[in-house]
Amino acid sequence: MSNEPEEWRNVNSSTENLPDKGKTVILLIAGGIILGILTIIGMRIRPVGLSVGIFAFFSGITMLFRRRLFTYKPGLILTICGFLMLLANPRFGVVAGFAGYFLVAGAIGLVVFGLIKAIKLAWDLGKWS
Repeated sequence: MSNEPEEWRNVNSSTENLPDKGKTVILLIAGGIILGILTIIGMRIRPVGLSVGIFAFFSGITMLFRRRLFTYKPGLILTICGFLMLLANPRFGVVAGFAGYFLVAGAIGLVVFGLIKAIKLAWDLGKWS
């Protein structure tokens, strides 16, 4: 890693999983931005929205059928987002409005949670330095 003395690396045990925390922050923010972009584009251009919805739905279903612990939550989220994208596109009246609302709210929520985790991570880093 670096050329720090060995005793400096083990001084603070709470900084051991910093790469995982940073990866979570990046994934939350990027996932929220991508979900928002795909939702807006998918609701404006129907063939794109239907193809993205079908791809996301079936990708999530295959992730769920693999039955691996680390792919269960992302698979469930991907399946729900794909299903909502499919509901938002054919314009089923009230259902399409709610599906689009939940997708946009989910995208905003992902970005907000990512920013909250980033601020918490920066706070933890500043507190221990």
